Amino acid sequence: MLKKLTLYNFERIPAGVLCGNHIINVVRIQDMRESYKLPLEPFGQALLSYWRGNESAVLIHEFKTGKKNRCRFPYFSALMENFYRLTMLLIIAGVKFWFLGQELGVHALEPEKRGYEVTAIDICPQALHIMKERGIKDARQQNFLHFEGERFDTVFMLGHNIGICETLKGIKGLLRKCERLLRSDGQLLPSSVKEPESAIFPDRKGYPGEQEFRLSFEGNVGPWMHWLHVDFDTLAPHVLECGWSVEKLINTEEGGFLARLNPIL
Repeated sequence: MLKKLTLYNFERIPAGVLCGNHIINVVRIQDMRESYKLPLEPFGQALLSYWRGNESAVLIHEFKTGKKNRCRFPYFSALMENFYRLTMLLIIAGVKFWFLGQELGVHALEPEKRGYEVTAIDICPQALHIMKERGIKDARQQNFLHFEGERFDTVFMLGHNIGICETLKGIKGLLRKCERLLRSDGQLLPSSVKEPESAIFPDRKGYPGEQEFRLSFEGNVGPWMHWLHVDFDTLAPHVLECGWSVEKLINTEEGGFLARLNPIL
C-alpha cells in the first residue's frame, strides 16, 4: 500500500497567473511597483528566474524593524539540499512516514522514486510550473487554508512554513486545520528557527519571532505580510496545550530545527 504524503508551502492570498514562461500583469510598466499586491509574488518571480538560469537572482526581505536581508537563490537552494540530506537520516533512524517537497521540488522527487504517493502543493504558480517541469506527478497550486477532502500520513512543512499562522496565538488554529488533514496515525513535521531578541524594535513588546516584512525582486515590491519564526522551547508548550505530542528531531547550524507533532487521540 502506498503511503500518502503531501507538501505545503502556502500563503493566504492567491498568487498571479503564469502563462508559458511569462507572468501576466495587465498593468502599465510604470504602474508595476504600485500594483505588486500579492505578498509571495516577488518570491515566485525570483524562484522562476533562478530556475531559468539566473544564478545571481536575489530576493530582498525588508522588515518593519528597518533590517534588510538579501537572499541569493544558490545559497537558498543549498540550504534546502542540506535539509534534504538530514531528512534522509530520519528514514535510517526509523521514521515511518515522511512528507517532502517544496518550491523547486527538491524534496518531492526522491520519495516518489521510492514508491510513496506524494502531493506537492504550493501557492505560487511559478513553483507549480517548476515542479511540473521536474516531473512531479501530483503538483498543485493550492491554498493550504482552503484544502479539504483528503487525509495524509504526513504533513511536512519545510521552509519555516509553520509561519503562516503569523502569531503564537495562531498555532492553535493551524493545528486544528492539520487535524482535519491527517490520518489517525498521522504526523506533522514542521521546521522553524529562533529569531534573536535584536530582531524587534527596542521599545516594542512581544515575541521576536512575530515578524512583519515584505519581499522584493528586481524593484518589484510586495505588500507587508506577517510571519512567525518560533523556537522549539516556545513552540512545545503551545503544541501540548492543543493536545498534541511534540519532539525535536533535528537541530541545524543556523539555529533551526525540525520537530515531529502528533495529535493525541
